[in-house]
Amino acid sequence: MAFATINYYSHSLEKASSFNVVFPDSPDAKRPWCVYYLLHGLSDDHTTWSRRSAIERYTIGYPLMVVMPDGGRGWYTNALDGDPYEDDLIKDVIGLVDKNFPVRAERSGRCIGGISMGGFGAVKLALQYPDLFASADSQSGLLALLRRPEESRLLSREFPRIFGDSPTDGPEDPFALAREVKPRKRPSLLLTCGTEDPFLAQTREFGQHLQTLDFTHEYAEPPGSHTWSFWDLHVREAIDFHRRNLGIPDSPEHAILR
Repeated sequence: MAFATINYYSHSLEKASSFNVVFPDSPDAKRPWCVYYLLHGLSDDHTTWSRRSAIERYTIGYPLMVVMPDGGRGWYTNALDGDPYEDDLIKDVIGLVDKNFPVRAERSGRCIGGISMGGFGAVKLALQYPDLFASADSQSGLLALLRRPEESRLLSREFPRIFGDSPTDGPEDPFALAREVKPRKRPSLLLTCGTEDPFLAQTREFGQHLQTLDFTHEYAEPPGSHTWSFWDLHVREAIDFHRRNLGIPDSPEHAILR
């Protein structure tokens, strides 16, 4: 796989920004590629997935591009008072990738996932933009963040500025978004959280909410906590989940890795 850092001007943020990508480097690789938008957590940036995981190795041989954007500490949301990180990803990053790389620039060619803050962002954006993403995964995602405002203010000082004082059931709440998305447009969802993760209750609560809505999804609680050893292990399962939803054939090499 090839690796690159893309430096670009974000019209949404009105500043220079960057994202990292890995993509097939073989001239014989099948085109167009699908795209996996992989989001980082609250204390990370666009370099963290490539530094802390083996994401480049896990995607070898697949017609798949992995895009790792910089979401700051913005929860992949257009802040009520602050930066529009949602627009940066949806308009600037996806727009640049669609226009400049040989990708399937359509719902059936896109998926999104992330860890912690990025797990929240991935599920939220997939439900907000069901015409853009075929599937989404959340690892250790803070999916009930907006239903725990006091706890969230302690975790993220930006919380009131981004989401306001009464975010529960608002336009950024995954619980409300899951209720509102039409059944025929529902993206495929994978929720994973470790049994020792301090935010496990949030994933459980959202999974139970999906069950009440008859929202088909995959769910797993393997051993582990809120750590990179857990995320590096289980991102392989997320890649396989998206591969199946995007119609990418499996290979013996990746079967061995799993």
